[in-house]
Amino acid sequence: MDEDNPESVIHEMFTQNFWRGHPLGLPILGTPETVPQFSREALFECFHSWYAPNNIVITAAGNLEHERLVDMAAGAFGGATRAGAMGARTAPRTHAGIEQRHKQELEQVHIVLGVPSYPVAHERRYAASLLNIILGGGMSSRLFQNIRERQGLAYAIFSDVSPYTDSGVLSVYAGTSRESAEQLIRSVVEEFRRIQQEAVSAEELRRAKDHLKGSLMLSLESTSARISNLARQAMYFNRFLSLDEMLAFIEAVTREEVLAIAKDFFKPGRLALTVLGNLKDFRVTPGLLAYES
Repeated sequence: MDEDNPESVIHEMFTQNFWRGHPLGLPILGTPETVPQFSREALFECFHSWYAPNNIVITAAGNLEHERLVDMAAGAFGGATRAGAMGARTAPRTHAGIEQRHKQELEQVHIVLGVPSYPVAHERRYAASLLNIILGGGMSSRLFQNIRERQGLAYAIFSDVSPYTDSGVLSVYAGTSRESAEQLIRSVVEEFRRIQQEAVSAEELRRAKDHLKGSLMLSLESTSARISNLARQAMYFNRFLSLDEMLAFIEAVTREEVLAIAKDFFKPGRLALTVLGNLKDFRVTPGLLAYES
C-alpha cells in the first residue's frame, strides 16, 4: 500500500537519503527483503530489551488517586525483569544533495526539500515551530500564498518540522506538474532565501503565535492527549511544563529570534531535495538550489 502512495514513497526516499547511514534513515515497515527474515526469536528479543521497567514511563490523567495508580503499576510491573543497558547512540549526520526517481505512471511530480532543524528538547523549539507555521504551516503561510494562490504552481504544498531526541528536519512537500516542477523548486528556494534575509512582519508572527497557541490548547483537550503529553515531557524534558508555561514561551518569541533560526536552518549547502514522478528529460542541477546567505 505504501509503495502505491507516491506521497509516502517520496517522503521515504527523502528520509533514507537525508539520514543516510543512520537508523533514522531505515524504513519503519522494513523492506520486502527484511520482512521475511523476521522470526519469533527476533521478536521476543526486541520485546524484552525494550519493554522493561527501566524503559517504561507510566502516565495517567482523569479522576484518579496517585497512590492507587502507583500500587496498580507496582502490581502489574513490579516483578518484571530489567533490561540491560542501552548501547551508546550517536547523533545522525544529515546529507544534502539531490535524488530523483523516474516513475512513468505518475501524473504528478512529487517534491520534498529539507534542511536540518533542532532536537525535540531544544530551547528554541517554540520559535522553530513559529518559523515553520509562517513558512508553510497553513493556508495563510508564505508557501501556500505565493506558490499555490499567486503562481498556481501546486495544489498541495506545506512545510513540517520533525524533531527527534538528538536532531531534526524541516521539510517542504509539494505536488505539481512536470512543466511546473523547476519553477516550483526555484520559488521554494526563493522563500528560503527571503525568510533568512528579512525579518518576518509583526503581523505574521502574531498570526503564527495565535495559531500555535490554539493548536496546542486544542491538542490537550482529550484524556489520551493529556497522558501522551505527560509521557513525552517525562521522557524528553524530565519535568512537567504546564500549558501556561508553554503559552508564555510561545509569546516570548521575537521577530529577531525567528530570523536567527532561519539563518541557521537555511544556510547554503544544507538543502536536500528529492523528486519523484514521470520525469522524462527533467533533471535538477545543483545550481537550482543555490542561493546567497
